[in-house]
Amino acid sequence: MTTKLTWEEYQRIKDIKILDLEFCDYRHVNILNLGWEAWGKWYCSKHEKEHILCPNLCLPASRNIIGCELTRKRTKRREGPVKPNRPYDLTNCYLCFKELKGASKKSVVKNRNNPSFWGIGSVYKIICLECIGKEFYRRLSSSKKKTWRKYLKRGYE
Repeated sequence: MTTKLTWEEYQRIKDIKILDLEFCDYRHVNILNLGWEAWGKWYCSKHEKEHILCPNLCLPASRNIIGCELTRKRTKRREGPVKPNRPYDLTNCYLCFKELKGASKKSVVKNRNNPSFWGIGSVYKIICLECIGKEFYRRLSSSKKKTWRKYLKRGYE
């Protein structure tokens, strides 16, 4: 069986070493590496059998011609949230490379580690409180110096 690809699809697929293919029960091919929608598992209550069917051709044929009574195969829910493989909320200071805690899962920097929060125009985007004290303390306004000392007393990094 041959499958024709467009030029754009070929350009996307030519550098892939291993193709991730999925075949329906009627031998139609789905190339998952191209980002196409994965074909689902369907359960036929009439024939008491599970099928993998492509949505464009095989699914309507199974329902209309063969007369299958298809329902989606449901997966069991996991108990509790999925644990991440890596610490997603960690960032590093650009000057001393100390590891700092981020503000959220989206790698957003806490305000105290953002130079613009302190009113500092710097090319560095993430700076720890120690480096702000060493490098930029003289540039801080009096209210920001007070805030900086308050954060140090609390034990923030």
